[in-house]
Amino acid sequence: MTTSQIELGAPPTGPLAGVRIVDLSTVVMGPMATQVLGDMGADVVRVEPPFDTARNAPANTGRNPGMAPLYMQVNRNKRSVALNLKTDDGHAALMGLLADADVLVTNMRAGALERLGIAYDQIAQEFPKLVYAHAQGFNAASEERNRPAYDEVVQAVSGLVDLQRRASGSLQFVPTYIADKTASLYLVSGVLGALYERERSGEGQLVSLAMADALIAFNTVEHMAGEVFAPAAGDVGNPLSFAETHAAMATADGRAIAAVPYTNDDVRRLLVAVGADDLAADPRFLDPVIDREFFYAGVQAVHDRSDRLTLAEWEEYLTANDMPYGRVVDIAELPGDPYVREMQLITEVDHPTEGRIRVSRNPLGYSRTPVNIRRLPERAGESTESVLGERRAAGERGGH
Repeated sequence: MTTSQIELGAPPTGPLAGVRIVDLSTVVMGPMATQVLGDMGADVVRVEPPFDTARNAPANTGRNPGMAPLYMQVNRNKRSVALNLKTDDGHAALMGLLADADVLVTNMRAGALERLGIAYDQIAQEFPKLVYAHAQGFNAASEERNRPAYDEVVQAVSGLVDLQRRASGSLQFVPTYIADKTASLYLVSGVLGALYERERSGEGQLVSLAMADALIAFNTVEHMAGEVFAPAAGDVGNPLSFAETHAAMATADGRAIAAVPYTNDDVRRLLVAVGADDLAADPRFLDPVIDREFFYAGVQAVHDRSDRLTLAEWEEYLTANDMPYGRVVDIAELPGDPYVREMQLITEVDHPTEGRIRVSRNPLGYSRTPVNIRRLPERAGESTESVLGERRAAGERGGH
């Protein structure tokens, strides 16, 4: 049994304890990255704009205005400071915060940063040790630098929508913010790399990332296929991903299970499970080289018969044969799922203004410096006075 990470009001225990991050990001990509860094122990000061769409998305799903589920899921372990950066006072306050900061994270577009006077080139000389992490939809060095982009736009330009079309004929977007979340994890690794390098050089630097670039790199891992070679040695795409049978299987009791075969022997053993011993006896299943047409015909035969076994029978057979599988879990049932409960992946806690809430724990594990959840998502500007007061007090003492 894992130990709960929730230690409200406790000091940070993670490996980034002592690192100060100014979070000038909105919606999902930047805030998710800074939440991960905050879980690792960093003191994250979230500088709030006058309006963050994530605070009210999805609409009418929170208990109080500005505390919607999307915001709540990516803004723990942060102190919220409300500043209008278009004013002299707001700009000056931000500069004061950066004087104490190790990292600045922003996902404003390049043009907006320049207009506010806080682009990297505009402040790098004043803050030479600052790690300046800038992420946006399209690369800031490209002609598309000032194009707005949402997750779905990046799904389109990165080839992901085309992968959907190839797999199912549908232009449906993947039903998760995969571009935002993929880019956020790239951003985390970028910040960590820059902090590590600063320990050796003593100097900060610009860490730049584009969602489009991140998802293109993400998608091409298996789907460049024949286009890895120049000239091309074959078509693009991972054939298994495009197969109609690349899906979970129905069971006799109305449930579903994922048992995806990757080898001829996998198909053979699944055919045995559904009683198709005659098909399983085909000697071609003993050949390690896959004949695609034969392989998918075998998989289709498994799917055609998969509802002969109940979920429990499937689990018993697959476990006995040491085959990977997973029951299809209704996402609404995740809090009560046995594995989720065992690992305390979703924990309940009392929020000071929002009542009883569920918190998804950070999946990282450190043996000496465990991550912890010390602060739940705050209301907009909740820590403005305390954070700016700390800065004023430091200035009076002559510190930074």
